[in-house]
Amino acid sequence: MWIEEYIDKLAYNLERYKAGKPIEEIKREIFENKKVKIIKLASNENLNGLNKEIIERLKKDIKYVYYYPDDSMYYLLESLIQFYGVRRENIVVGNGAVELIRYIYHVLIKKGDVIFTPHPTFAIYYIDSNLFGANHLRYDLSPPNYEITSSDILRGLESLQKQGYKVKMVVICSPNNPTGSIITNTDLLEVLDYTLKNRIVVLLDEAYFEFVDHQDYHDGVRLLDKYENLIVLRTFSKVFSLAGLRVGVAFSNPYIIRALNNIRLPFNVNYLAQRAVIYSIENYNKILRSVKKIIKEKYYIYARLREMGIEFIPTFANFIAIKVDDHIRVYNDLLRKGIIVRPASDMNMGAYIRVTISPRRKENDVFLRSLYEVLCARSSSG
Repeated sequence: MWIEEYIDKLAYNLERYKAGKPIEEIKREIFENKKVKIIKLASNENLNGLNKEIIERLKKDIKYVYYYPDDSMYYLLESLIQFYGVRRENIVVGNGAVELIRYIYHVLIKKGDVIFTPHPTFAIYYIDSNLFGANHLRYDLSPPNYEITSSDILRGLESLQKQGYKVKMVVICSPNNPTGSIITNTDLLEVLDYTLKNRIVVLLDEAYFEFVDHQDYHDGVRLLDKYENLIVLRTFSKVFSLAGLRVGVAFSNPYIIRALNNIRLPFNVNYLAQRAVIYSIENYNKILRSVKKIIKEKYYIYARLREMGIEFIPTFANFIAIKVDDHIRVYNDLLRKGIIVRPASDMNMGAYIRVTISPRRKENDVFLRSLYEVLCARSSSG
C-alpha cells in the first residue's frame, strides 16, 4: 500500500508498552463475567485506594467537567511549588510521568544520541529510545539484589568513552522497576559529580519515592540547585493512589523546563486530576501513614517467601520481584485462581513475576497460598 511510504518507520515498528491486565478483562476471559473476587497485584498501584474525604470533594467537582481545564494549572502549580519547595521555572506537570519522559526525549534526544541505563529498568525508556532513534546502551544489574551502584555506572561510562561513545543521558530509576532496587544518595552524588563534569544529563526517576525505607536514600528535588544536568521525575500514580487520573511532575533547570512546557499538549492535565492532586497534597500526612501498612506487609511477605524457599529481590518499592521457574505458566495458573500478577519477561526480566504488595494481610495471604499451590502442582507434575 502506497500510504506505507508516508508513515514513520520507527513508529510503525515500535513495540508498544505492555500494560498489566485489568480486572474486567480477566473476569471476561477467564471467568466468563461470573461474579468472582479478583485480586489485582500487577500494576504497582497503591491498593490503600483514595482517601474518602478526597472522593467526596471530587464528587462536587465533577459537575464542572464540561469546561476545559485550566491549561496554566495555576492553582495546581501553586500547591506543587509550596509542597516541593521549588520555583515555578523548575517544574512542569504532565499526563502521567510517561508523557513527560516522551517530552524529555523529544527536547533532548536526537537520532544516534547515546542513552545509558542499568538493565532491566522501566520499559518505556527502551521504547522511547527506539522511537527517537537513540543508541540505548546498558549494563546488567547483578543478582541477587540487583543493586544500582556508582562504581558500575562510572565504570560503564568510562568504558564507553574509551570506545568513542559520547553519552548524552544517563537514566536511573530509583527505586527501579521491576527490581525494586535503589542507588544510595552517596553513590548518586558520585554519579552526578562525574556527569556534570562531563556534560551528561541525568534523568532520575523517583516514582516510588515515598515507599523507600533506607537511611541513605536520595531526594533529587533537593539536588537541583547544585546539578544543572539533573532532571527528576515524580508521580501521583503510586503513593497518592491517582493512577487512573494520570499526573506526573518533572523538575529541572529553567531551560529544560521551558522547552518541556512549550511542547506540552494543551489541557494535558484534566480538571479532576488537578483538583485531586491539590486535595491529596492537603492529605499528605494521612497518605504517608497508610504507606506504613505496605512496608509492614513487605517484611511479612519476605518471611513467608523464605519459609517456602522462594527467591525474591529485596525491594524499596511497593512491589516485589519473585523468582519462579516457568514464570509464564505460574502467571497463567494464578490468573485461573483470580490473582493478576505481572510476568517480568514483559520488562526484560525473565524467570520472575512482579507482584504488588497489598496493605491488606488477607490479600497477601491469598496470593502466597495460591503461589505455593501453583508451585507445588508444577513440581508434582514434573
